[in-house]
Amino acid sequence: MNDTPVDCRLLSAENLDDLLHFMETDAFSDNPVWRECYCVFHYLCDKQDGNWTTRTGSENRLALTQMVKENRGLWILAYRKNRIVGWVNADLAPRLKRYDELGIKADPDTGIVACFVVDPRFRRTGIASQLLDAVVSVLWIRGAKNADAYVITEPKKLSETEKDLGADQLAHHGPLTMYLKAGFEVIEQQGAMSHVRLMKPANQ
Repeated sequence: MNDTPVDCRLLSAENLDDLLHFMETDAFSDNPVWRECYCVFHYLCDKQDGNWTTRTGSENRLALTQMVKENRGLWILAYRKNRIVGWVNADLAPRLKRYDELGIKADPDTGIVACFVVDPRFRRTGIASQLLDAVVSVLWIRGAKNADAYVITEPKKLSETEKDLGADQLAHHGPLTMYLKAGFEVIEQQGAMSHVRLMKPANQ
């Protein structure tokens, strides 16, 4: 399928309602269980914010709303014909508390690309690649010296609860091929994940 050009925009209080509507309708039409996440999973840790498995969708929706109002977090939205068709979440490592809790230690000036969601009707049309380019550019502006991601490449090594995920759900960190095409390099293998990295260009 040909690439679908999109308009990439930063999430703000002005377009938060657009994102919430997308999250609660088309975004998870094929995976309604994940609708309760509201893309705050990586910002929370169980010790400070309560066990993730017992948090409600309403709590997570409120958390996202509060973060956006306080100008915390980083999400880029992909618009097509003035409707959201996808988003990416990324941020500087110290803000993504879940990674530290999972034992992934990153330097403070590392940006981490956490997850993508694309409308099921527009997957595999180049939207995630456009979102990746956009969010990496913002990470450079915000002081990141490198951009990292952790991509599922060895699904057989996933936990038993994760092995039932479908192919699209397993790719929510983004596919390895997309990162390699964007200039990322594989740093190491960590269990089911490939750790990939892009260094900030000298002229940025």
